[in-house]
Amino acid sequence: MSDLWNLVPGASHTERKNFLLNTVEGALFVASGAFINPQTVLPALVNRLGGSNIAVGALGVLVYVGLFIPQIFAARYVETIPWKKPWALGFGTTHRLFVLVMAFAILLLGSDRPSVALWLFLLLYLAMQVVVGVSTPGWFDLFAKLTHPRMRGRLVGFRNSVGGGGAFVCGLCLTWILARFTFPASYAIAFFAAFALQMASLATQTGLQESEPSTVSPRRPFFAFLKELPEVLRSNPPFRRFITACAILTVATMPVSFFTVYALGRFQADESSIGEFTLIMVAIQVVSSLVTGYLADRYGNKTSLVVASVSLLGASITALAAPTLGWFRLVYLLLGINLGTEIMARYNMSIEYGPTKKRSTYVGLMNTLLAPFYLSGMIGGILSEWFGLPAVFLIGGLTSVGGIAYLVRNVREPRTLLVQEGPP
Repeated sequence: MSDLWNLVPGASHTERKNFLLNTVEGALFVASGAFINPQTVLPALVNRLGGSNIAVGALGVLVYVGLFIPQIFAARYVETIPWKKPWALGFGTTHRLFVLVMAFAILLLGSDRPSVALWLFLLLYLAMQVVVGVSTPGWFDLFAKLTHPRMRGRLVGFRNSVGGGGAFVCGLCLTWILARFTFPASYAIAFFAAFALQMASLATQTGLQESEPSTVSPRRPFFAFLKELPEVLRSNPPFRRFITACAILTVATMPVSFFTVYALGRFQADESSIGEFTLIMVAIQVVSSLVTGYLADRYGNKTSLVVASVSLLGASITALAAPTLGWFRLVYLLLGINLGTEIMARYNMSIEYGPTKKRSTYVGLMNTLLAPFYLSGMIGGILSEWFGLPAVFLIGGLTSVGGIAYLVRNVREPRTLLVQEGPP
């Protein structure tokens, strides 16, 4: 691992320590995701509790709308506080407790009162995502603050790659749990396991060393803060075009929540297949995250974002055309490449369009603007009731084509732009 530092001369002992701790913290968190994966486990859980395709589509909305909408409001406070670590730890603890409560709700209500368990799970999941959304601007500002710009891509790659290895082991455990235990205990045990790993990641995060206070912006009245946001878009056309591309590519994620439900129905797959799908998805991230992390540091985050977008397109096409369950497994290989790259490439790219002290605002503004486009998941659920899931896969694929074309032609890599410190 010493080669990492040779590529970034002058990296301090503190930067190296934070790099390692961030890698371990992220790896534990990524590994925990195998037990409660929103692309495989959670759609199957909703289906098991009696939820329709519309409910499955709503799950995708909760995952991202709950996560993204609060971020711009949280960013208003984050940019005014000099120390980011307490914010990340406090909200990180709260959101992990929701995982524990959901585990008990599934265990106690999943068998006798599945409809109550379904609604309670959806409400708790929404609340958890809102807390994660509030936490994210502060956490990512801390992440960016403690990591050299030329090391961020590799750090994300290492986090996701090592986490992918851990998630592969967790996926094996998940497959065994789902085969060994009956519903709802099987899913509850998975949630308990995820909670344990996430608390371990939080314990690692406490070791991060935030040596210097951040440059802060003065706190402004709420409505004054909101009035400034349109000016960010008006005065920064490259950032505006980047947001447009991300919005189109967000709509292209419409099919993602339905891949598992489609496989269970179309190919009569049993629940052990959920573990297999998760294994495939996380195994590819061990390699793909390292590759896309290197590409991000060497050629810019736009390159990694293009790779992620092409992978999603491939997943939609494969889901539409796969004749057997064996071929359908390729969907999860391609989806794993996308999920291991797309969001963090977007985050890293967004903060490079603006000044350092506005990092949390740029991340929060990006995610809040994109949140409504994740309603495409619920729209996909409605369309699937009318036209079937293959139509949803087709729409997703066509939207991916449009988004990739716009990204390649109209979005500039922010590292090629001269960004001044101060308002963009």
